[in-house]
Amino acid sequence: MMKPQLCYHPIMPTGFGAGITAGDFLAASTGSIKNLLMRQGFVLVKNLSLDADRFRDIYSAFGTIVEYTDEKGGVGFGYRDTLKLEGEKNKIVTGRGQLPLHADGGLLLTQVDQVFLYAAQIRNMKFRGATTICDHVLACREMPGHLLRVLEEETFEVRVLERGYYVDVSPADWFRVPVFTDLGWVRKMLIYFPFDESNPASWESRIVGYNEWETARFFAELTAFFKQPRYYFKHYWQQGDLLIMDNRRVIHEREEFNDDNIIRHLYRGQTATL
Repeated sequence: MMKPQLCYHPIMPTGFGAGITAGDFLAASTGSIKNLLMRQGFVLVKNLSLDADRFRDIYSAFGTIVEYTDEKGGVGFGYRDTLKLEGEKNKIVTGRGQLPLHADGGLLLTQVDQVFLYAAQIRNMKFRGATTICDHVLACREMPGHLLRVLEEETFEVRVLERGYYVDVSPADWFRVPVFTDLGWVRKMLIYFPFDESNPASWESRIVGYNEWETARFFAELTAFFKQPRYYFKHYWQQGDLLIMDNRRVIHEREEFNDDNIIRHLYRGQTATL
């Protein structure tokens, strides 16, 4: 007997992204969701009721859990596998400020194929703290040549600043990140946009041979292009939302939510398909 086809609705006007009901998601096979992620880039499931253990059970089925133990045990202030993003003061990755467009894993020299975010508790947050997603494949296909040339031909480097999060795993100085890696079915994009000046920075970015003004001008134009509605989805969190992203197919961002009365507690898990 053939299994019923997985039901979903496209989220973006281009057909990108997939919205799935909680019932359909829980009934679906892991393989069908993984294939959907590869095609659609991200999956959004609403109205799930999960604790941290159940959340871990769900994401662990998708591949090898990305975890930090032994000599890497200090990463992320010692979170091991499920990172709790609770808006901690005086921290950046787990804090309340901006995390500009990026892909996970590159700064910790770690393979990350799927990223899972679950809204465990949301309070007093209306129009803040969104997670945004960019369809970089379509954007690069339609990008002006002068922007694409820089991404394909120039050398991009990053340097971590939030040493308490990255500890001794990330290189201490500037190091190269390959913007594109051809995986056959997709060109994975690994890029770290610079932070806005008004936000504390967890990393900084540069283009070799470009001065600060030229680098800032390039990233400003690239940001404006990527953030057109055709390529860019903005998710405002509600409690019980589960957002799964294929880290090879999209890049993402966190918008700031710096009001003291806002509660935004997310669980994050990562997996690698080996």
